Amino acid sequence: MAHELWLIKGGTKTNITPMIGTLTWRSNMAELGDELNFSIAFNDTNYFPVNPCDIGDMVVLLNNGKEITRVIIVDEVKSGTSPISYIGFDYAFYLNKSTAVYQFKKLSADACIKKIAKDFNIQIGKIVSIPKPIAQIYNDKKVSEIIKDILETAEKSLGVKYLMEMRQGKLYIEKQSNVVVTGTFQLYAGGTKYDIHSAIMNPSKKRSIVDMANTIQIVGNNDKVVLTKTDNKMVEKYGRITKVVKLDQNEKKSAKQIAENELKQFSKVIEENDVELMGDDNFRAGRLFKLEEPVTGIKGTFLIKDVLHTISKGIHTMKPSLEVK
Repeated sequence: MAHELWLIKGGTKTNITPMIGTLTWRSNMAELGDELNFSIAFNDTNYFPVNPCDIGDMVVLLNNGKEITRVIIVDEVKSGTSPISYIGFDYAFYLNKSTAVYQFKKLSADACIKKIAKDFNIQIGKIVSIPKPIAQIYNDKKVSEIIKDILETAEKSLGVKYLMEMRQGKLYIEKQSNVVVTGTFQLYAGGTKYDIHSAIMNPSKKRSIVDMANTIQIVGNNDKVVLTKTDNKMVEKYGRITKVVKLDQNEKKSAKQIAENELKQFSKVIEENDVELMGDDNFRAGRLFKLEEPVTGIKGTFLIKDVLHTISKGIHTMKPSLEVK
C-alpha cells in the first residue's frame, strides 16, 4: 500500500498503517481545512497490540514518502470491541473554532491575512499579493470567516479568484487559475500510470438557474442605488433576476468593476457534475480539473467544490463534485 498513516508523538514516529481499516479524507470549499477519518482495530484479549492513538495526537498521511495532509485528532469513538474511530482536522481547525476581534484600516488583503496567521501561530507557505485595501471591523467573528470575507471582498473588487489551503502544516493562498490538476492512477505501487479519464464511473450532470443573477444593483451606505449593470441577453432569455450589492463609501469608486465581476460570476447557468474516479492525491477542493465525459456531455474546466477520497482494501477512489468555472 503506497499510502501510509504515521502517528507523531513528540519526536516519536509510528507507522500505524497495519492497524487501520478503511481510510478517508475530504476537503470542501465551504470549509477551511481537510478532514481525515480512520479506525484502529481493537480487541480486549491479551497480547493484542495496544492502541497508540489519543485525542490531540498528530497523524500524517503519506504516499510514497510524500505528505498528503497532516491532522490533529479531535474526536474518538469507542463502541465495545468494534474498531475505534477517529476524526482529525488539519491546522485550519484552530481558525475554524477560534473567534477574534480585528480592525483593519486600509491594510492590503494579503497583509491582513498574514497578521491573522501570525497571531494564531499558523505558518505561512505562500500568500500571493492581494492589492485590495481592507477597511473593516470584525467583532467576535470566527477567524476562518474573517479570512473568507477578506478574500471575497478582494475577489469582488479585483475579479480574481483565490485558492486557500493548508499544505504540510502551512497556509497557502494562490490564484485559483494557477492550480489545475491532471489525474493519473496506478493499480498497484510501482505499476503503470493511467490517465484518470480512462476510468470514469457514475457520472451525473445538473444544470440550474436557481442561483443566477443577471442584473446587479450597487447600493451605497445611504441605501440609494449607485449603479445598475444588466446582462441583457440573459435577461431576455431567462427573465430578470436581480442581486443587490452594498458598498461602503470607500468602495464606491470601484462600483462599476464590482458590478462587472458579479455579473461574470452569477449571470450564467450553473452546472454541477458528480463523478467517481480512481484516486489522485492532488484532487482538493478549490482546484481546477479538465474533464470530458461523452455519455452525460460533461466537458470543460471545472472547479472542484468538494472531494472525498477513500482507500479500502488497498484501492484508492475519489468522488469530486465539479462546478463550471
